[in-house]
Amino acid sequence: MIIPQPERCAWWTHTLAQVDIPVLESTAQAIATWREDTDRVDAHLMADTILCDPLMTLRVLIRTASLLGDRLATPVETVTASLVHTGIEPFFAHFTNLPVLEQRLAHQPLALAGALQAVDDAYRAARLAAAIAIERQDEDAEVLHQAALLANFGNLLIWSQEPGMALDMQQRQHLDSGLRSADVQRLVLGAEIEPVEDALMLHWGLPECLRKLMHAGMAAQPGPRSVSVAVRLARHSREGWDNAALPDDYVEVGHLLNITPAAAAEFVQSV
Repeated sequence: MIIPQPERCAWWTHTLAQVDIPVLESTAQAIATWREDTDRVDAHLMADTILCDPLMTLRVLIRTASLLGDRLATPVETVTASLVHTGIEPFFAHFTNLPVLEQRLAHQPLALAGALQAVDDAYRAARLAAAIAIERQDEDAEVLHQAALLANFGNLLIWSQEPGMALDMQQRQHLDSGLRSADVQRLVLGAEIEPVEDALMLHWGLPECLRKLMHAGMAAQPGPRSVSVAVRLARHSREGWDNAALPDDYVEVGHLLNITPAAAAEFVQSV
């Protein structure tokens, strides 16, 4: 029997909501080092490292939402603010014995390579989104950075929890470059990942601004457009600057920054 997509979406949401989200080995090592001398660390130093890891970023924001909810007049929207509001010592008390992505996938090298590529894509997308925001003098640069970093967190969770399915989707798209991500997700997972991500963010109580920025790629507002084009640029430039889709991305960046596509290409490639 074929399970309707809404039911599969609900199933994936429930399943992924229970995951003990792994973090990068470098993040786990950094936390262990900080723990040895907590007097030498502060929220900004810690955030700089955490924001290199989309999975740890997600864990921090989930914990903050569970602790603070909507009790504050102003929502806590960033990792730095999360650490300030919840405290350094409680951070170390809570985040112990974290699962490590590289260990979880140690015996599946192809899946580990795919997961780390997805992490790298997220990191590069975040840098691009931040660069565009700074160039636009956008006051929400840190939030835009985070939104781009987390834009495909559902895909990362699939890599960590269901590496066989993630590899299947990767192989199908490798064999058919015209196969859209949403189509291959429906084929393999029975549901698209984006609505699952939306449902998870609601379940975890993540900031509304992040939800709007991450999944409103065709909206007219500059913020969602900046995040969307940054994610596309990271994907299209994964193997260099020769991808046929990049010129359209440069046009979009040019519109956002009020510069020519050629100038946009130079700007993007300098980030």
